[in-house]
Amino acid sequence: MLMCAFTSHSNVDVTILADDDYPPYSYLENGEVKGIYIDLLRRASTQLKLDYHVKIIPTPWKRALLTVKKGDVIGVVPPYLHYDSRPFISSYSVALGTEFVVTYCRENVDLKAALNLDLPVNKPVHLGMNAGYLLLDERYKQAIARGRIQLWENKSTAANVIKLLTNKIDCYVNDRKATQYELNSINKTYPQYNTVTVIEKDELSHRTAHIGFSREFSYPYKDDFIKRMNRALLDVMNETGKFKE
Repeated sequence: MLMCAFTSHSNVDVTILADDDYPPYSYLENGEVKGIYIDLLRRASTQLKLDYHVKIIPTPWKRALLTVKKGDVIGVVPPYLHYDSRPFISSYSVALGTEFVVTYCRENVDLKAALNLDLPVNKPVHLGMNAGYLLLDERYKQAIARGRIQLWENKSTAANVIKLLTNKIDCYVNDRKATQYELNSINKTYPQYNTVTVIEKDELSHRTAHIGFSREFSYPYKDDFIKRMNRALLDVMNETGKFKE
């Protein structure tokens, strides 16, 4: 009976924030939010349209996380699973996809030596990462603590890739597909960078991406929405064959 009470109100507005600068997964282009995960969310949302009007709002990542922490919106896309580091996210949706976290470096950078604590290094490796992202494993954290790697947080994939190509950072850590997408895009726009060689030098992990649901969001329809969104996402992924990822 309680579930019926939640779903009897047609078109309840539900807001999900989306990373505004994470192509090809979630990004803002010409005033419209786009991406692989956005397409998936939109298709799933059509199954809920009689009861929920899902609004996907592109937002800078750190601001999106802060808004979710405050409980002002129901969720954010697409965080990895971080139960301990982000306790303000109470639960996660089914996986939207699998991402591979890798490090790209300029050709002459010896990342392996920087990560090997037993080897001497002359200067630290300057490593870029998107602001608000949680990607590094213990090898990188220890190297940073020892001064062997210096971490620089920049706003977006594009900002980091440009700094990598212009020798302002030595390496950049992010998802493989997102990095490749931005490298290809920048090289098309700025052909002068085509002569710069960057190489994938390390794979840290593979992670699944999700909708992260806010712990502080307290509206009574929250549990019903999460359950139905998960079911809709699975339906869409099974229809398209995406779920096999």
